[in-house]
Amino acid sequence: MKKLSVVFLSLVLALGLCGCKSAEEPAYASDELFDIGMWIGIPDVIDSFDENGEKIEGQSKPMSDEDFLLHYQEIADAGFTVAFPGYTQMLNPSANYNAKALKAAHTVGIKQIIADNTIRDLLTNGKNRVDTGTTTEAALVEQVKAIVKNYTDTEYGDALYGFMIKDEPNASFFDELGYGASILKKAAPDLMFYVNLFPVIATGDVLSGGGEPIVYDSYLTQFVSKVKTDYISYDHYPLYGVGNQTSLEESFLYNMDLMKTKINDEGNDRRLWTFLQSISYGLKNRSLRNKADAAFQANSFLAFGGDGIQWFCYACPPENDGATTFGNDALVDREFHKTPTYDYVSAVNHDIQSLMPYYKNFEWKGFMLSDVYNNKNFGYLQKSENLITADKTVKSYESSDDSFMGVFEDKDGRRGYMVVNFTDPAKNLDNQVTLTFKGAKSAIVVKNGEKTVEKLRGGKLTLDMKAGEGHFVIPF
Repeated sequence: MKKLSVVFLSLVLALGLCGCKSAEEPAYASDELFDIGMWIGIPDVIDSFDENGEKIEGQSKPMSDEDFLLHYQEIADAGFTVAFPGYTQMLNPSANYNAKALKAAHTVGIKQIIADNTIRDLLTNGKNRVDTGTTTEAALVEQVKAIVKNYTDTEYGDALYGFMIKDEPNASFFDELGYGASILKKAAPDLMFYVNLFPVIATGDVLSGGGEPIVYDSYLTQFVSKVKTDYISYDHYPLYGVGNQTSLEESFLYNMDLMKTKINDEGNDRRLWTFLQSISYGLKNRSLRNKADAAFQANSFLAFGGDGIQWFCYACPPENDGATTFGNDALVDREFHKTPTYDYVSAVNHDIQSLMPYYKNFEWKGFMLSDVYNNKNFGYLQKSENLITADKTVKSYESSDDSFMGVFEDKDGRRGYMVVNFTDPAKNLDNQVTLTFKGAKSAIVVKNGEKTVEKLRGGKLTLDMKAGEGHFVIPF
């Protein structure tokens, strides 16, 4: 009898151990970095500007080669992967500046976008020249190849990422831009034809270029149809506030959703880039006050499956550029000293790169909402074709305050979720998010650049999220 009891107990223990055994943790790896760029990089000459944004002649002073390289090292140290030209050098570049910028980028191990007015002219006026018989397409391609070769056939040519072509073009430019993009694709297929689009808040006549006003959806449709770049870039800045009165731009997420919809409908898997806010400007857009301000923006974009972030700005433009006013609170000020914003953005950039071994293994599928207080950003998304209301792995999704999450899937069909505390980061609100998964016993959680594995009870995972935080969750 005693012998039978021992055998029975052994069977019970064996069965119990089998029943409690967790699924094997999935392994992920990727050495691919997230693209992180900027608007307004480091100049080689420090210019002075008047109250109208005009350069004051005779008051410019050169930046030493040592200081120039030091500033590039600061860019790399802050987690950037792509540098942009300085303020003056965006519109009025020189061969000397471009060579110096490429050499510095190469030295610190990042990429560089440059401006070249000859390239810009060839690629924005080439269609008209070919149409009028001034040149041929083959000759145009060879001209562009020759200029590109001047940059790439150097010891630092590997740093060249692409050419700055046009910021916020209206739709009347799209035919020329589309043709120019095709020329660069033939001449240098690995280089970026850099164009950045208007945000959703732009008005109809601005979008059309003074002709018949058009709506934003038409603006995007025309761009996607005519300009066959490998990516789409746009800018839209969400942080408003004066003093203690702060708010969020209500169409911040809507712009992301519109972009993803256009990319998905086209089916060519273009990358999505955006600008995020890192300077105060105008009457509403405030400066960054802490890391949460930067993290909130970046995590929201990651939850929409974004591929590249550009911070507006790295260096400060003039106080008045002729169109609006700017603070002296970008990552570096007008004397090129690091500000607190440098630390906030740098920390977020490094968190982003720490997430990439997981994030880069997943494909974006859509998003889910936990709308607690009738968030106006969420209101725009309620009819989106990307909204997921019933997910194959999530049984329930609740939060104590407004939250949303991007839904992702890896090559094996396993889901991943980028969960975001979508509350105004200036209000410093904690948010408890509870996810209940079907059939999962554990979950990988990546937050603030660190990975943990959490055991689940009844498939339930509780995330205590601070302001601005985003957690990437992989249940298994």
